Amino acid sequence: MSSDETSSRQSDESTTTTEPREQNVSPAADERSPLSSTSTSLADRINTRHAVGVAAVLAVAAGLLVTPGVYGAVTGPDATVAVVEIDGTIDSVTAQHVEDNLRDARMNDSIQAVVLEVNSGGGLPAQSERMYAAVDRTASVMPVYAAVDTLGASGAYLAISPADRIYVAPSAQAVGSVGVAGAAPAPNGPSAGTTGPDKRGSDPDTQRERRQTLANLFIANVIEQRGEEIKLDREAIAHADAYLGTEAVENGFADRFGFVDGAVAAAAAEAGITDYAVDTRRTESPVPSGIPLLEHDDGTIVVTNEYENDLNDELILAVAPAAWDETVGEEIVMTGYTGRLPVEPTADASMTTDAAPERNETVPANRGDGK
Repeated sequence: MSSDETSSRQSDESTTTTEPREQNVSPAADERSPLSSTSTSLADRINTRHAVGVAAVLAVAAGLLVTPGVYGAVTGPDATVAVVEIDGTIDSVTAQHVEDNLRDARMNDSIQAVVLEVNSGGGLPAQSERMYAAVDRTASVMPVYAAVDTLGASGAYLAISPADRIYVAPSAQAVGSVGVAGAAPAPNGPSAGTTGPDKRGSDPDTQRERRQTLANLFIANVIEQRGEEIKLDREAIAHADAYLGTEAVENGFADRFGFVDGAVAAAAAEAGITDYAVDTRRTESPVPSGIPLLEHDDGTIVVTNEYENDLNDELILAVAPAAWDETVGEEIVMTGYTGRLPVEPTADASMTTDAAPERNETVPANRGDGK
């Protein structure tokens, strides 16, 4: 075979061999390209959707953890429990403070319950009755609880008796003491400066009758409000004893042991609220520790303040024996008046001032020691 033929055959073989390779490679590459592109695009979309889904789940989870705090910060609690303080001797300042705040509680839709924070041994009867009426009115529209710290006696006990529940500290020193007290009545002689025989003050018998009337009213209100809870009869209640916290729960003058926080939680539960704020209403000005008194040269005692000179020339107070010295002072002899119904005297009974104990008064009241 000539060299020309050999070259020609190699050339043909080369051509024959090369062309199939190009046909085997190129068409395959062309066929795989659309599939590969589609597969890649689908995978990208799946991966993207997966990432978005994971992000959404994480966002929801984060929302569950964060949203309540943010929501609470924005919207605030659902309701409010108002805590109204009754502290110190009850006078016009105390009564006005309680009346104003309880009226606000009744008018404010956000306030759903009230707790009375009590540390008072009593004070003036009329102001105690004002508070009693305000508590009674408020208790008719929302839960009202009371929590007694150290003292919740006499006029203060009258004021809180309409509460739905009374909590006391086990070591509370005086709870109850249902009665009124006053300085021992003394005869008043004639005075040239008066325009009538009683202008200087009523005679001792009239003074006793008036104090007895207030005592009867006092005990009637307490029995009306807590007659089903108190385990003592009327005569025992009228003894005007002041009980320790442990005794008060036992005899029904209080419902259970506890403090302000417990009373707030219980009042909120009764009102049906779980998310609430506590708004404590304390007196704007310091409450005086006692009722200012003035003794005239003729021996009569009057209640005074900076605005008026003579407010009451017969000094009837609704205070517990434990608070008498703080309110009035040791130098004034205390005569207590119970809530017992007056007893008609017999024909041979002496009705002198010395016979006062037979007329349902004790000198001093509860022996001056809370017993």
